Amino acid sequence: MSATTHTTATTSATVSAVPASTATAVRQTSPLAIGAVSSVLAGLIHYAVVPEHRSEWVWYAVFFTLLGAFQLIWAAAVWAVRRRWLLGLGVVANAAAISLWAISRTVGLPFGPDAGEPELAGVIDVLCVLAEAVALTAAAAVLWGSIRRRRS
Repeated sequence: MSATTHTTATTSATVSAVPASTATAVRQTSPLAIGAVSSVLAGLIHYAVVPEHRSEWVWYAVFFTLLGAFQLIWAAAVWAVRRRWLLGLGVVANAAAISLWAISRTVGLPFGPDAGEPELAGVIDVLCVLAEAVALTAAAAVLWGSIRRRRS
């Protein structure tokens, strides 16, 4: 029983000994790392499907190339710079990508060779959308934490 009490006391002392700024930095870094890695995954998936989409319509390939580039660059930039506007940009861009994917799978895109025809959801594109959702959520969490701390 005394060992349990001692362990609890030691744990409390360890947490209390960590400066608040360090604890805050650790809380911010974890979601940021998860968001950056998720964005890299989504970007690489978009690059992987460029050849397939080029055979359908060249503008699909251009879109996936640009989106993949954005996701890779955003991951590196937000990790290196950590600015609120970059976090906001990540939230908006990933929300737009997810929305476009949902439209393409439900009612079909309003442009392109198969305009108005919904596409089937595949394993890779669902994985990509999940990675985008994780990146969006992580960026929003860090951004929200940043705004809350600033107001305090």
